[in-house]
Amino acid sequence: MIVWHGTTIEHKESIEANGLLANSYVAASRDLAVEYATTRSHSRGSDGVVIYELDVPDAAVVEMQSWWWAQGQLCLPFGCPPDGILSIEDIDLRPEDEVEA
Repeated sequence: MIVWHGTTIEHKESIEANGLLANSYVAASRDLAVEYATTRSHSRGSDGVVIYELDVPDAAVVEMQSWWWAQGQLCLPFGCPPDGILSIEDIDLRPEDEVEA
């Protein structure tokens, strides 16, 4: 099953090295993961987000409502090892004039 995890850029290195921890929230769609990560980024003052595309067994995913404003949330009770990461996308949220060339 393909699921998506979005978070602030500060967590990128640890997720790439260790995978996702147990009870990490994921989304059924990329759009929801981006929306969550962007919302979290704005509340934390982060410069960017990272979106992970994950391949996990169907049985490793549990439906769970955590984000009151969104539908399609899922949870990985046992996490996801680094080898379950299919793709990683960085999104820089800084204004264009602040981004180094």
